[in-house]
Amino acid sequence: MAEIRRSPKITGYSAAEWTGRRDTFALVDRASGELLGALLVHHLLGNWSEVAVVFIPEAHRGQGYGRQLLGGALRTLAPSGKRLLLFFSEPGPMEGLVREAGFDVFADEQDFAAGRPGRRLYLSVVYPVQWLWSFYRIRELRRKKRELDCSFSFKIALLETKRHGES
Repeated sequence: MAEIRRSPKITGYSAAEWTGRRDTFALVDRASGELLGALLVHHLLGNWSEVAVVFIPEAHRGQGYGRQLLGGALRTLAPSGKRLLLFFSEPGPMEGLVREAGFDVFADEQDFAAGRPGRRLYLSVVYPVQWLWSFYRIRELRRKKRELDCSFSFKIALLETKRHGES
């Protein structure tokens, strides 16, 4: 969590969010017990979930752990049939990772919602109410904008999963 607090690319999540009513995935080195990565999923209204954080500590980046972590999480989440959102700020490795995992990538919220009034309503009303429900996150957003000069300009990735048995 300390490394995430220092990251200008992740908005921030409280300890309660990491340990509460969300799915948390951790990739741990069996020999050393060292954390190689963590992934946090928010389950949202309207048959949506958000892969809120895919985090690999700096010392372990570029070794395929993000691919392994995201792939494992997606295999676990696939039977739910939910639409999975993922927001990311840098087009580099993260964009390649989500495209490889089967997500469609959109340049921004306008691109994501173009011609889809339901998506526009979801992103402008339903999603913000759920996402900003955390006073910790609001405080972290303000702090990171002030201290780290974050703009939080995100691309959006979407993966539409199918329930088991659907074609």
